[in-house]
Amino acid sequence: MKNKKGFTLVELLVVIAIIGILAIVALPALFKNIEKAKIAKLEADISAIKSASLSYYADESKYTDGGMISWVKKDGKIIINGGFKDDPLADKIENLGMPYNGSYLLMSSPGHEKYLELSILPEGEISKSGLDKLKSDYGSSIDIMNEQNKIDIVIKFLNDKSNT
Repeated sequence: MKNKKGFTLVELLVVIAIIGILAIVALPALFKNIEKAKIAKLEADISAIKSASLSYYADESKYTDGGMISWVKKDGKIIINGGFKDDPLADKIENLGMPYNGSYLLMSSPGHEKYLELSILPEGEISKSGLDKLKSDYGSSIDIMNEQNKIDIVIKFLNDKSNT
């Protein structure tokens, strides 16, 4: 009798078919979890910017030095205010993840500090379920504009633009 070692073609095909079926079932769930993680990181960024802004305001009685701070993620690096000018508030905000790349723009009214809002311009696509989660978490303080596959998310931390 000969000892045959190895698998037959039929056994290999069955294993490949089983792996294929598992991949078909598992991949959609994996992609949903990736999207949930990106939304959670985006919300963490929003929370970090808001809490740093309120803390800075408590210390300095203003939100920003120039009324605006921008963060842009390019090639994995985050550039603050185009790299030209540091803002003390921006220095308080560390480890922004910017999961959708693009840019964040924090705007405040100079002087009277009647409003503070964060505009997020993501480069990556955000799923409908992700946008729905943001809407449910931020309620009336968030506006999401979706035109020609360009999304603009505006979150109002303070909202009194009258007399500014």
